[in-house]
Amino acid sequence: MNTATLDATDARTPASADAREDAALFRKITWRLMPLLCACYVLNYLDRTNVGYAQLQMKDQLGFSDAVFGLGAGIFFLGYAVFEIPSNLMLAKIGVRATLLRIMGLWGLASAAMMFATTPTQFYVLRFLIGVFEAGFAPGVLFYLTLWFPSRRRAQATALFFMAFGAAPIVAGPIAGLTMTYLDGVLALRGWQWLFLLEGLPSVLLGVIAFRVLSNSPAQAPWLSAAEKQRVARLLAEDQAAHGAAGRHTFGAAMRDGRVWLIGFMSFLIILGIYALSFWQPTILKSMGLSVLQIGFYSVIPAIAGIAANILVGRHSDRHQERRWHFALGALTGAAGLALTTLFMQSPVAAVLCLALASMGISSAFTVLWAIPGSFMSKSAAAAGIALISTIGGSAGLVAPMMVGALKTLTGGFTASLYVLSGALVLSALLMLVALPRSALGKR
Repeated sequence: MNTATLDATDARTPASADAREDAALFRKITWRLMPLLCACYVLNYLDRTNVGYAQLQMKDQLGFSDAVFGLGAGIFFLGYAVFEIPSNLMLAKIGVRATLLRIMGLWGLASAAMMFATTPTQFYVLRFLIGVFEAGFAPGVLFYLTLWFPSRRRAQATALFFMAFGAAPIVAGPIAGLTMTYLDGVLALRGWQWLFLLEGLPSVLLGVIAFRVLSNSPAQAPWLSAAEKQRVARLLAEDQAAHGAAGRHTFGAAMRDGRVWLIGFMSFLIILGIYALSFWQPTILKSMGLSVLQIGFYSVIPAIAGIAANILVGRHSDRHQERRWHFALGALTGAAGLALTTLFMQSPVAAVLCLALASMGISSAFTVLWAIPGSFMSKSAAAAGIALISTIGGSAGLVAPMMVGALKTLTGGFTASLYVLSGALVLSALLMLVALPRSALGKR
């Protein structure tokens, strides 16, 4: 080996050793934090959407109409939107551990209290309160990750966190089906009451565990050595110095950027389908003659299909650095799945396969869409832009359940609403192909 080669090897060795140490350190942090945070997010999904399964029994037993259920399901997002910013402001004052204890404790108790709802007003109030108490959970965790991971490592941690939300439907259906079938009538409680109780109280317990196990920052973590704390602090400081200086006055710029509003509207159109299926898919399957237990297990199929498409399409889009057609084809696939479902309303197996196709398209399109904002915004501006996109898209959670409920009440079935949701997905694909400028995709 010549001298030049030896010099190059010696020059690379310290950097390589540092990279290995950094990888080992953040692997340790990931394994310490992410399993618990992901478990919290799974419960977050269950307590947010379990009303979709509970209403299979409670609607008839309490005499609630589809419109009442749609309003109750959607009003959650009104409380969530109104109190999200105050919740985040409180987080900055009391810290992440206390915030998670407050959020999870209160939402768990409110979710469990749903078992006592007997009137539409009580139903509305409790759903609104669950939204109020859940407000700030996901943004709070995302903020928490910034205290531990520099930006170049944060995407992987964030992806792990959001994957828990995507995987939650796989367990939601079977848990609901088993609980509502085999506990119905036990201790004079109906199955839907047991569902709220058994999915609400664990959130309180997990909030206490999070308070005791998590640390507010690396500096307060007893499971990190002094050297590891210093290394994390140095890496975060370097990251802040590299990317934090330009982070001023970016929200106004995001408000004036038409690309942000357009992507936000496309997110709204996609999320219409996500939440419509989350809350109404169990009822669609019930209308086909399936039992509660069968509905719980049939619902796993679209969830698994959505996760598989999410991973495969996202990876393919990254490999080829192409977003426009990956999104459009995903949205059109979702539209086709929803439209085809209307043709098989008397065939549960065929309908579930169509819903799986819809889930594949919707999930993959949503994943690709969120890869776009970082292509045209700086890292500092992206925080404000993504917040605005998230707010616009999230408002679909209020609209979707009420819209489907109103259309079902008006028409007596789900065909009209499925066509409307299908049309929304087609519109999002057209906006991506025709209206979104090349500059939004990082191209000139």
